[in-house]
Amino acid sequence: KDATHNCSAYMIGEQNQIQKALDDGEPSGTAGVPILEVLKKKELKDTAVVVTRYFGGIKLGAGGLIRAYSKATSEGINATGVVIRKLMRVISTTVDYTWLGKLENELRSSIYQIKEIQYLDQVNILVYVEETQKETYIAWITELTNGQGHITEEEMLYLEEEFS
Repeated sequence: KDATHNCSAYMIGEQNQIQKALDDGEPSGTAGVPILEVLKKKELKDTAVVVTRYFGGIKLGAGGLIRAYSKATSEGINATGVVIRKLMRVISTTVDYTWLGKLENELRSSIYQIKEIQYLDQVNILVYVEETQKETYIAWITELTNGQGHITEEEMLYLEEEFS
């Protein structure tokens, strides 16, 4: 509540269709736009940043404000980290326990990521699969299990991976 300025910017959409920069009382273009430019430079999507400034009696001038807001944005992003969110299809494969060892071993050494293994009367293995890889994955699992696996397509979920 003691903040002098809460300046912000955001970019939303796969093609950055929605962009907004707010200076919150700072001289025009010295706060929100530099924050937005950092988001653009880092190619971040669906991201919002708020930089809060408490006036300490030092006048930074336009150039100093631009540098301060840009630096605060970059340092904040670096400190929090960036994740890549991929929309994935969850595919369920239900097999008898006799297939578990082989199937789990093959999956763990593949490009696919296991979401969960459910141990019921049969084993149900849930795997994240990119939509473009769905048919390839299903054919691979069918071959691995000699057609013994019951395969169903489940929900679509976002999977987050750290970006380095």
